[in-house]
Amino acid sequence: MKRYLPAKRAMLCGYLVLAALGAVLSFLIYRYAALLPAGTLRIAAGVMWTLILTAALVFIPHYFFHAKVVITKNEIAASGGFFYFKDDYMPIGSIKSISVISTPLGILTGFNFVVINALGSRVVLSFLRKRDARDIAATVNSMISGEQLLPDTIPDSEGGGRT
Repeated sequence: MKRYLPAKRAMLCGYLVLAALGAVLSFLIYRYAALLPAGTLRIAAGVMWTLILTAALVFIPHYFFHAKVVITKNEIAASGGFFYFKDDYMPIGSIKSISVISTPLGILTGFNFVVINALGSRVVLSFLRKRDARDIAATVNSMISGEQLLPDTIPDSEGGGRT
């Protein structure tokens, strides 16, 4: 059994994005909403910063403290979610393909994803370390390649077989 946790650098990047968003929105509110009374501007800025702080103190930590990926010999289990808990289970035997998505700065940001596809379903493993994403892909590929053996003969167009 292997267990993987999300990259903490992704959480830090989320905080940096929220701080930049707050600064830009504050600038826009005070710069372009000059026609509104000062009290209304303060209320709008207060509501905006309340939403940003709620996201920073509740939603982002909620995801990163509860998210995990567990790979056993029979299944892959992933849990997480920003607003609610979500558990995904996929049997190893039903997996058809696996993709690793790495951003150019994936080592620094932790924005690496693994997409596991089966017939009719998909599991996305988000915010992994680059090393963990590649390790998950290698582990799952070795597990599914051991189950799907190639046939001994490959039919050609004339109906015969070659070995």
